[in-house]
Amino acid sequence: MRPWMLEAPALDLPEGGVKEFRAALGGRDLSRLHAAASRWAFLAWLAGEGWLLHGSARGDLTLFEPRTPHDLSPDEFSKRTGVFATSDGLWAMMYALLDRDRVARMLNAAVQVREADGGWSPMRYFLSLAPRDRSITDGRSFLSPGFVYVLPRGGFEPMPPYEWPGMGEVREPHWVSPNPVRPLLCVPVSPADFPLPVRTHDAARVDALSQLDPWGFPWLEE
Repeated sequence: MRPWMLEAPALDLPEGGVKEFRAALGGRDLSRLHAAASRWAFLAWLAGEGWLLHGSARGDLTLFEPRTPHDLSPDEFSKRTGVFATSDGLWAMMYALLDRDRVARMLNAAVQVREADGGWSPMRYFLSLAPRDRSITDGRSFLSPGFVYVLPRGGFEPMPPYEWPGMGEVREPHWVSPNPVRPLLCVPVSPADFPLPVRTHDAARVDALSQLDPWGFPWLEE
């Protein structure tokens, strides 16, 4: 496991949590969620039930249109024009919680690595933000409340596993649809819901290093 990779802490569902999650989803009513049920746990359950997730700073979206993202990764899948979504709750939250007014760029990952027994490792994560004000180095201070949308999986294509030089075969919980998609539910999330550390980096430095070494993610300074 690379030093920059983080694993999510264990989920602790409240008693009767799954029943409440089903009620909230079926009734499209988040007030049915028990106060002790974290939004991260709810999103993880939704992903496990086969729903896809899309994080956004906006909570008023009723239709997602295909777009072409700005992406530094070496794979072509991430550069396609489409509606992107994920089957992982924490990855969706990274996009939902990003304070776009104060952050120039986000560098993140959610990836599993093929293990010696042929199975996949637990999901491993990384999140670093490039602040417009470089004097502030507390990454979590650049998170702000946002929204995670629940999308139907129909029409989406998963990103196939691929070879990461020096790491082996990996896969990402990354999905794309070439067509517009209507969300089923919008889940508000806050920075307190996100359980992982957040780094900061210099956007210009990472842009330059990614050109020299496309597989050198995440181009850490240390």
